[in-house]
Amino acid sequence: MISFLDLIKELIIFFIIILIPWMVFRRQILNRTKKKYVVIIFIFYVVLSLFTQNLFPFVLVLLILQKEKKRGNKEENKLIKPLGDKKFEIILFSFALKLITMLITALFAIFLVKIGIEPKQQTIVDMIQTSSWIKLVFLMFVINLFAPYVEEFIFRHIFYRNFSRKYGKTIAVLISSALFMLLHFNLVSSIATFSLGVINCIFYDKYGYKAAVLNHFITNFTSSIVLVAIKLLNNVGIALLF
Repeated sequence: MISFLDLIKELIIFFIIILIPWMVFRRQILNRTKKKYVVIIFIFYVVLSLFTQNLFPFVLVLLILQKEKKRGNKEENKLIKPLGDKKFEIILFSFALKLITMLITALFAIFLVKIGIEPKQQTIVDMIQTSSWIKLVFLMFVINLFAPYVEEFIFRHIFYRNFSRKYGKTIAVLISSALFMLLHFNLVSSIATFSLGVINCIFYDKYGYKAAVLNHFITNFTSSIVLVAIKLLNNVGIALLF
């Protein structure tokens, strides 16, 4: 039976990951669609999303991006701003950041054990360790493709951008990164997740949405490759670092 805390977590995830992309999609793309059709589309969207992780929010984000591309102004619109010659620089930085956050996470895990707190793995780690290989393929898409696009759209383009206008960039970075950290609900990786949120706010500001997605992808991809290797070796202990 699901606990009250787990229920709250699921409701928060549902609102952030499923409903926010829908609200933007509804306003930008379905604004001239008849209400009854919007309701039908929404029902199908929610039901399908409940069984397919973040696949359909990812589809909505892609449709929104396509709509933005048609509007033009690539250099001024952070959502579609091209990376240009900064791509290699971002990739190198992302790998370096991942190594640093792994070290910090390891030290933090040791500290938690010393003060009597048993570190717990992220839910996605358990899913990888217990999934069949067929389901694992889908999870790789969820982690490495869908999550970076959807989460960066929500936390950087929606939350950070709007908070910046109201409260200034410093407060916006802290709030959006804290929300990003809370979404993942894991104490041992909280510093790494918060750091990723902060860096991606900076990337979004300086290079645009695509830079934040690329950094997020590299972070998740390196973790998922190691976790699959751990699954093969059946060594769950190391998985705490990811």
